Amino acid sequence: MLQDKESTRLLYQAISELAEEMGQNQIDTKSVSLLFLDMDLEHEVFENVFGAFVKYVAHRNEEDIEYKDLIALIDQSLTEDRELAPIIKNRIIIGFANNYLPILKPLATDIQNEMGMSIQPDLDI
Repeated sequence: MLQDKESTRLLYQAISELAEEMGQNQIDTKSVSLLFLDMDLEHEVFENVFGAFVKYVAHRNEEDIEYKDLIALIDQSLTEDRELAPIIKNRIIIGFANNYLPILKPLATDIQNEMGMSIQPDLDI
C-alpha cells in the first residue's frame, strides 16, 4: 500500500486533516499519536508514556491524580537528549485523556481551562 516516502507523507497529511476537522488545536488534542508524530517522537516513547500512565492511574482515584506526577512520567519517558515544552506535555496528557484514559478527563479539563486563561507555560494545578 505505502511503498514510498511520499505515500507515507500523504497518509500523515490525511490524518492531520481529519484531526483538525475533529477540532484538534493547541488546547484540545484529538490524536495523541499524531502529536507524537508531530514532535518526532518514536513509537517506543509513546509506549513508555502510555505504560507509565496506565501504571500510575491503576490504583488511584480521580482526585488522587497529580498533574506534576504526570509531567514527571512524561519527562522520564523521554530520551536524555530530548526535552518538550510545557504546552506539549499538557497536550500529551489531554490526548491520553481523550483517547485512552478517561480517568484523566477531569485533570485534562483543568489543564485546558488553565491554558485558555494563562500565558504562563507552567501550570499551577
